[in-house]
Amino acid sequence: MKIRVKLMSEKQNRIERNKKQKKIHVILIVLAATVVFLLSPVFNIKKMNITEMQKYSYDEICEMTGLSNGKNIFLINRFKVLNTLKNDPYVEKAKLTYKLPDTVNLTITERKVRGYVPYMGSYLYIDENGRVLEVNSKKNNKLPVVDGLKFKGFVLGEKIDADNKDAFDIMVTIAQLITKYNLLDMTVDIDVSDTANIKAQVKNVEVNLGDFTNIDQKIRVMAQVIGKLKDNDRGTLDLSDLSKPIIFRYLT
Repeated sequence: MKIRVKLMSEKQNRIERNKKQKKIHVILIVLAATVVFLLSPVFNIKKMNITEMQKYSYDEICEMTGLSNGKNIFLINRFKVLNTLKNDPYVEKAKLTYKLPDTVNLTITERKVRGYVPYMGSYLYIDENGRVLEVNSKKNNKLPVVDGLKFKGFVLGEKIDADNKDAFDIMVTIAQLITKYNLLDMTVDIDVSDTANIKAQVKNVEVNLGDFTNIDQKIRVMAQVIGKLKDNDRGTLDLSDLSKPIIFRYLT
């Protein structure tokens, strides 16, 4: 009796093992078929929608991220793509999504250069928050040049750690206002070394902005006055006290 029970137990175990092996084989076959299917040309990238940037062209972004038409969509290293963009000072945010079977969408929020800060014979390219985006020996556009900041060094991609914090805050605000009032296409020099006596040079016009009081209104008035002048007009404009009449004094 014991022998019969033992034989039945061994037979039952063999049946169970065979069932498990068959299940494993089926699972492996399904997995292999799935992998083959996912790596098939059906999922090769045919279209890439990438946000246009001022700093980088479409081809440059593709080279940076490794994205390319013809590459299998499931072989994209999502972490590597987003981390590469995240480490670039010009990229504020990036989002990568897929639309199966063959479309990639890369949405980028770009930081843009809003001014320059002279530094040891070069220029720090800064955004509207005072973040350093690049260091270059020359200026590429007619953007504000800000003098008067005191700092020992900087970190690319970080805000300037200025010793004169008030001057830094004023610089950031003025950079934002210059964007707001469409002065980016003019040559503007700002001197914030004396925060009680802020100076600006726009084209051939010397502007006295006084202190930080009513700075929004002062920049707006400056933009309005400068916009009405001819390119070769030279003179001075005192906006230090807006309660007084605003007079542009021509220089010959």
